[in-house]
Amino acid sequence: MPTNVTAEYVNAERDYQKASTTIEKLKGLDVMLREVPKHKGTETLRMEIKTKISKLKEKLIKEKEQKKKGHSLAIKKEGAAQVIFAGPPNTGKTSLLNFLSTSTYETAPYPHTTAKPNLGTLDYQSVKIQLIDLPPLIDDAAVKQAPYFAIVRNADLVLLIIDELKQLPSLLKEFADSHIILNKPKPDIVIKREATGGLTFVGEKFIKANLDDVKKLLREHNIANATIEIFNKVRLEDFFEILNERLAYLPALVVLNKQDLGGKTTKKGKFEIVPLSVTKKGNIERLKNKIWQKLNIIKIYTKEPGKKPSLKEPLTLKKGSSLRDMAQFIHKDFIKKFNYAKVWGTSAKHDGQTVGLEHQLKDNDTVEIHLK
Repeated sequence: MPTNVTAEYVNAERDYQKASTTIEKLKGLDVMLREVPKHKGTETLRMEIKTKISKLKEKLIKEKEQKKKGHSLAIKKEGAAQVIFAGPPNTGKTSLLNFLSTSTYETAPYPHTTAKPNLGTLDYQSVKIQLIDLPPLIDDAAVKQAPYFAIVRNADLVLLIIDELKQLPSLLKEFADSHIILNKPKPDIVIKREATGGLTFVGEKFIKANLDDVKKLLREHNIANATIEIFNKVRLEDFFEILNERLAYLPALVVLNKQDLGGKTTKKGKFEIVPLSVTKKGNIERLKNKIWQKLNIIKIYTKEPGKKPSLKEPLTLKKGSSLRDMAQFIHKDFIKKFNYAKVWGTSAKHDGQTVGLEHQLKDNDTVEIHLK
């Protein structure tokens, strides 16, 4: 037990030890996590408590799924990307979906009008983006509404739609309890298991934690022989994350609705907050642009020699893609038959620049491919 703990921590730990049900154990662990002193000396303990909470919630979810055998939610991805609308009741999610996609789902000024996921399509400069409006998330949604988070895991972007900033922490907790980490890159750690040799660290200087604590954690996860490569600064928490294979890392935007005509985009921690008003159409265009930026994809237009480019259905590729990536996306044989390409746009030094397969493309480029 750590020193300087509160009486509430001591009582919660006693309740946890005595608990006979999963729910009772979770209640004790939640209080322990809240009351444990927050300093470097308790980092390992806090991670252990979080891991126990995560495993117990996973157990509850599995029990719930077994009771509802045969019932599952699956939404096939369509368009260039999939964006999830998630938030508490009555924050205007469905109204926003209707506005962005010209759909006509029922809305009402009382909670839980949306009883199942609603689908829509955002047409952003001729790019089709699939929108999914989840039913309102309630307290303990990670357990009670687990199928919705299964949908979220496959998405490309999450819009957290709220109408008060105080709603954000509890919403983020439900995602974390569902093993979904928002707006954080996956830790730069690679673990290569070996047959013998113990634990070898490459890039040990990047570890901002007690090395013995790291080794203990790895061994507790049955990793006694491995080469661990670290490429950037990491903490003990990052090792806990990388060992949890269920974690999904997704980008997210916070949409603060019902703000008159909107206002300036701000930041809260690692989250960009876009204030808007669906009813008064304030900041809607800004939100569309932010969605596009956060998706981290680019639009590429194609043209045939001697003809104008086709602007109706641009190709969509990951930001940073090269002509090689584009050629492979179009058809696998394009690489073998590729001769050269001409490019118009911001990636070109001049209009119609002749380039090769390694040329890096940028948003709104136009490409003319010449084959052998």
